[in-house]
Amino acid sequence: MVSFFTDFASSLVMPILPVFIVLVLDQGVDKLGAVLAITTLVSYALRFVGGALSDKYQTNKRFLILGYGLSALAKPFLGITDSWQGVAVVRSSEHLGKALRAAPKDKLITQSANKEKMGSSVGLHKAIEKFGELLGLAVLLTTVIYFGTSETVIRNLFTLSAIPGLLAILVLCVFVKEQRGGKSKKKPTFRFELESNARKPIFAYASLSLFMFGESFYLLIGNQMGLELTAVLSIYILSRALQIWVSLKAGKTLDNMSVRTLLVVGYLAGLSSLLLLFVNQLGTFAIAFILLGVYDVIMLNSLRSYIGKHAIDKGATFGALYFIVAIVSAIGAYGLSLVWQHYGVNSALFTATLGILLSGGFIAWLLHVSSLLNKPNKL
Repeated sequence: MVSFFTDFASSLVMPILPVFIVLVLDQGVDKLGAVLAITTLVSYALRFVGGALSDKYQTNKRFLILGYGLSALAKPFLGITDSWQGVAVVRSSEHLGKALRAAPKDKLITQSANKEKMGSSVGLHKAIEKFGELLGLAVLLTTVIYFGTSETVIRNLFTLSAIPGLLAILVLCVFVKEQRGGKSKKKPTFRFELESNARKPIFAYASLSLFMFGESFYLLIGNQMGLELTAVLSIYILSRALQIWVSLKAGKTLDNMSVRTLLVVGYLAGLSSLLLLFVNQLGTFAIAFILLGVYDVIMLNSLRSYIGKHAIDKGATFGALYFIVAIVSAIGAYGLSLVWQHYGVNSALFTATLGILLSGGFIAWLLHVSSLLNKPNKL
């Protein structure tokens, strides 16, 4: 429920943030890319800190309160920003909270779960999280339909995001129980160390994150196609509804088969999503956006379940996952935005698609040389 309310708040902000930066503040797509790169770097790179400290001090809840609290307090300040640099500062502050809480949150969930039902547990959590996004998007869509998309309406929505954010803190402080234990035989230390049994799946996911378009780019493509914000938000809602279903189904599947199979399915969903954007039609755009959501849910749930089952120092391993993804995602987001700004959206899309294809070859080679295809219990 903490994730439910937090993502409810985020869904009042994220879908209209690209519009706010590019159209309301009259900044270029490259400035949006800079914001995405900066905030992604802060959000993911510092997640190692929260994960390593949760292992070192054997506590999760303290970092959750700090992380969720910082995010809840930061979002409303978007309502008074008047430059892309201001947006970057506010979003970085919010993502700092996300960085501190991410690994301890995943660690607490996997410590609370039955190991034989690890996939179902992370799938259920993600489904509830996406349900919060779904309801938040419904509120956002209703607001846009009745009140429009003026600068005042957008800024008021940013401010009102404080309400569900504070509800998340209330639930966290009152109802969430601490989970201790799960530490390695040797005392965890505050250092970056990626456990050997987690390296290959994490590097595989990171190679895809370098080239995959984020939702902000999809929203701008929809805008360039002439779609009204209400139409884009409707597609957004449909995507979240499907993500809930996929998260529950994929979670159960993870308990009964190799993670490798779902990673392949996730990869194909991501590649298909990019290819459909070349068609440049409303129907294919909607399918592409939905497949992007399928890609996100399957890939992340698979890795969370795998780490929860096999990692020894779970906090540090979750943190390492997010740290590595941070670096490549930030580089990818900014690089693709520069290609878009100077050479057009088609060039950026071609670059992303080519990169995903090359990443697929890299992943296949990685699996082949490690002989993981013959060890389904490992991957």
